[in-house]
Amino acid sequence: MANRSNIPFGARFWRLWRPVWQLRHKANGMLFPALLLFWVMLLISPYIVINRMAAWAHHTPISAEIIDQRDTLKVSQQDDRTVWDPKSFFRDGEGRFLDYKIPAIDWTIWFYLTLFGYYFAFFAAQKNDRGRAESLVMAQAWAVSSWIAYPIFAVLPAHINMRWQLGEMEGIYGFVYEAFHSLDEPFNAWPCLHIAQSFIIAVALSRWWRQLKWNWAVCLLWPAWLGLFISVMTTKQHFIWDSITGTLLGVGVWLTIMRPGFRHLDSVADDDLPLAKLG
Repeated sequence: MANRSNIPFGARFWRLWRPVWQLRHKANGMLFPALLLFWVMLLISPYIVINRMAAWAHHTPISAEIIDQRDTLKVSQQDDRTVWDPKSFFRDGEGRFLDYKIPAIDWTIWFYLTLFGYYFAFFAAQKNDRGRAESLVMAQAWAVSSWIAYPIFAVLPAHINMRWQLGEMEGIYGFVYEAFHSLDEPFNAWPCLHIAQSFIIAVALSRWWRQLKWNWAVCLLWPAWLGLFISVMTTKQHFIWDSITGTLLGVGVWLTIMRPGFRHLDSVADDDLPLAKLG
């Protein structure tokens, strides 16, 4: 049995996974990834609460004078719900906000929405205890990245005031954007969890697809992830600053939690996997 003091944080599995672990053999192992995904969704559910609290906060609407200056790209459309404006870091030589200069590209919403496909990555892990342990490494990294971001969302809310740049949309794009905007208020700006979480999941998914010898899928995954990265700005869902900090968060969690966790699992035999807390 491995010395617990030598187990990195990423491979020290939380007791809260125990109910899911106990059912790992049900339905030929297919129930475990489904339940694990559900459990992670519960852990990260405060996202929507923080998002709504920021949106519903009392504020003074921006004036018609400010709205009339939108096309100059030099006047922020923020209202007083914003504690600090992430756009303020990035201006061109004429004082125009670079975030406003990034074009709105309606069809990139499809890249943006691929995040929700990443959520099913747990099903790609091996259907044995080693694969399930690797799934827990990813699950914990995913949860930690979210809970690092939540205090920032709550304490430093920033109104993502760029949806006006999308203009009037009709047809399928009008429907998709309207539906998405009704679910996700323009807050919870930085760090961008869309980028951080998708990176964390893509790293794990790459590992599992390589185990399956699906190298072709890995070659497709990362260009698709790059499309997702760009889409958070071209759909006017996030600022440049959000994208930078989201990348730093995702890479930081990978370096400090996921990579050490995976390396530890790779270094031990199946009988020595750190599963004691799971029963």
